[in-house]
Amino acid sequence: MKLGDYVSIRSGLVLSRKHAKEMPVHSYPLLTLRSIQPDGRIDLSKIESFDSAEFLQSEYLSQIGDVIVRLTEPYTAVLIEQDTADMVVTSNFLIIRTNPKWFLPEYLFWFLNSNEMRQKIAKNSSSNVLRAVNASYFSALECPLLPISSQKKLAELHLLARKEQQLLIRLATEKEVLYDRLLTQAFEREKEVVLR
Repeated sequence: MKLGDYVSIRSGLVLSRKHAKEMPVHSYPLLTLRSIQPDGRIDLSKIESFDSAEFLQSEYLSQIGDVIVRLTEPYTAVLIEQDTADMVVTSNFLIIRTNPKWFLPEYLFWFLNSNEMRQKIAKNSSSNVLRAVNASYFSALECPLLPISSQKKLAELHLLARKEQQLLIRLATEKEVLYDRLLTQAFEREKEVVLR
């Protein structure tokens, strides 16, 4: 089944069309290529600001449950949650809005980030320097329409695995700091022994 038959798919905003050259009407947080991490997270410290010449339509702003897909390598998909809603989505991305009757956004987030899917997207990207994929590719994309209960199981497993990976990364970082402190303390003690 074609994804475009069951979800809403549109490109993000071409910023130059709405950018305020003088007095901005409104300033919005801006989702950029730099703010999207390869593992499907949004780095909030890399969110920029966009000064708009007018109030933007909601179709260009991220909404909870949206799946935003980067149109250039590594074709990362991100899931919009409470803390990443109401951001301007640029034309570097595709906005997919699901209908919960057919697709759970968490399932689609997993599906589009799977290694197999990323490889398929890469094979179908254009041959230009950016290796961009056309938005129409996603409309025609074959995506298994599993029962919602199955989608929920896969999505929960995926989100649990992501949470575990993030905890392991945090644990590794904290261990590195701990080992550094322990070694520094041991060094200072040894230095004192030598100086006595």
